[in-house]
Amino acid sequence: MNSRLITQICLIGFFILAVLWVAGNWGSEAWEANPIMPLISVIVLAICGGVFFVMVILPKLGDAVGTAMYSSGEEVKADGSMRAVARMASGDYDGAIDEYKKVIAEKPGDPFPVSEIAKIYAEKFKDPNRALTYLQAHLESHEWAEDNAAFLMFRIVDIHMHEHHLDEAKDILEQVVGNFPGTRHAANAKHKINELEQLQFKELQAQRAKQSSQGQA
Repeated sequence: MNSRLITQICLIGFFILAVLWVAGNWGSEAWEANPIMPLISVIVLAICGGVFFVMVILPKLGDAVGTAMYSSGEEVKADGSMRAVARMASGDYDGAIDEYKKVIAEKPGDPFPVSEIAKIYAEKFKDPNRALTYLQAHLESHEWAEDNAAFLMFRIVDIHMHEHHLDEAKDILEQVVGNFPGTRHAANAKHKINELEQLQFKELQAQRAKQSSQGQA
């Protein structure tokens, strides 16, 4: 029995106990003497119900949507992205990555699942370097359509900017300009380069002002 199943069983048991506790005490003398208790019971049930839905019901709904169904004798394949979203909602990030990897195997030219896996690494696992490595590896793995290649490159830029790796971000943006001249991607990259250079200039001014004030002190 895996830990996920154990967690779900515990949540189901806890939810049932909460319902029984509220049902057993509702209308009792102790509760009538303390009007705040019914309100607390409703809040407890709402919290328990919300956790139960997110951790147990929602993943199963994702599985149900993705599970093969039959229409006119033909099987409809699972939607891996919806399964991944359900895994994300329940906090199963490794499971979400596995689902997105299945989508990548079926649609190697789709950049979205690649971007989502990198997002999980960067935001959920707090490992931006792993996210960057993953994006770069997939970007170099095969020839991408122009829009898809630019999409992945801008995702790399986003992570570098979030980590304040301004020089690295600028380098990728310049690659976009060079790789896709005359396109909207190049125009967007030039605009971002301009914003980035303004940010670098402001930071340089602030640094010089700080050094000047320290020297005068």
